[in-house]
Amino acid sequence: MSSNKDRMFAECFRKGNDAANKQDWDTAVMMFGNCVKMKPDLINCRQLLRGCTKKKFNDNGKGKGTLGNMSLISIRSKIKKAKSAGEWEKVSMLAEEGLETNPWDAGICVELAEASLKLDRSDIARMAYFDAIKAAPKDKAIHVAFANLLEHRSEFSEAAKLWEMVQKIDPKDMDARRKISELNAKKGIEDGGYEHADSSKDVKSKNNLPEERAKRQGQPFAPGEDPEADLKHAIRRDPEVIENYLKLAGIQKSMKKFDASYQTMVKALEVSGNDANVREQLEDSELLLMKYNVDVAKEKANEKGDDAARKRAVEMSQELRQRRIEILSSRELRYPANLNIKLELAQLLMQLQNWSQAIPLLQKAGTDPRLKTKALVNLGKCFVYDGKNGLAKSQFEKALPDLRYDTEPETYKECYYLLARVCEDMNDAPAAINFYGEVIVVDYDYKDARVRMEKLQGG
Repeated sequence: MSSNKDRMFAECFRKGNDAANKQDWDTAVMMFGNCVKMKPDLINCRQLLRGCTKKKFNDNGKGKGTLGNMSLISIRSKIKKAKSAGEWEKVSMLAEEGLETNPWDAGICVELAEASLKLDRSDIARMAYFDAIKAAPKDKAIHVAFANLLEHRSEFSEAAKLWEMVQKIDPKDMDARRKISELNAKKGIEDGGYEHADSSKDVKSKNNLPEERAKRQGQPFAPGEDPEADLKHAIRRDPEVIENYLKLAGIQKSMKKFDASYQTMVKALEVSGNDANVREQLEDSELLLMKYNVDVAKEKANEKGDDAARKRAVEMSQELRQRRIEILSSRELRYPANLNIKLELAQLLMQLQNWSQAIPLLQKAGTDPRLKTKALVNLGKCFVYDGKNGLAKSQFEKALPDLRYDTEPETYKECYYLLARVCEDMNDAPAAINFYGEVIVVDYDYKDARVRMEKLQGG
């Protein structure tokens, strides 16, 4: 049954592409609409459907107009009924039906976004909210909802920009300024950056700030001057309010108190009754603390020049990688439509030479146009190291049309170099020479590309 469905999907997708190429927008909308119904998790089908629908209406910004608005009244009523029954898949499909009538309807876009979040389709929710704010650029509620989603996806810079728009829409909104500062702090510590600290020495230097010295000297702060102390007091006053724990953990992260932040999140999870979203934030705190400890261990090893210290730093790095794999594996199951998670998990598995596990994840990640190039290059690497040169060559060649040196210089050089190596192993000297040439024209000393090319040319 599944294979029949896959064949039907592939046929509809092919017909949709053919129709779009011929600018037969009615057929394209129908075919891509069928694809969405068969595989609702795939964001690219929804993107294609939305694009073709807009072309069908000549990008007029209003869809069917008055006639369409009448049919949308019925669709909104059905959506309301489905929402009250908790039928989120039905809400999603009804929203798509409404967007085929008017793809610029902000309200229907929001309905799709909310249903997608309930169905763990974060990428589709992101797309829907993006369309919604374009359709309603002054709607504060949509901007706030979209910003919260982006923050949950760790897209802190984009979330901060949305809060800046909220501030412009409503200058009296006191939360906007706080959220902008909070998100900028989160951006700073993203991926172990610790708010632009280059090493643990930078973290230690914070102790020289006046407020830190005041704390060490026992000088009290008035209420409102020390957010950390205020939140601790609020927690003592009402220990069941989960939001206070989350805010406190965030402030402690921005202050580089990673162990304290982790311990606060442990308590938050306990208070929340093991809430899944809180557990994810605890996992993020755990990874951040582990990354900081690894960096400290590396610094100590470099300072001491001690083999035992270096060995311990390596072991800690391996433990961090394994924990990241465990956490991402769990999230990949929880958010099957989040292709960024699949790509990140695949790259970690590649470090362990788990090609068979990494390959299917990369193949799925490659369906997202934004991740396609990186996924294809990594797929090629998997096949190279797995001894499948023919498959590796085809993946690298698929990546070439979208590769640009100015935006992805390292990926560009690596792809052309590995493709040249594969061609060399397959005794295709002219092709290998050509691809080595593409490498050295942008980086004359990249690995051994020049030496290999000269050898193939006869010295």
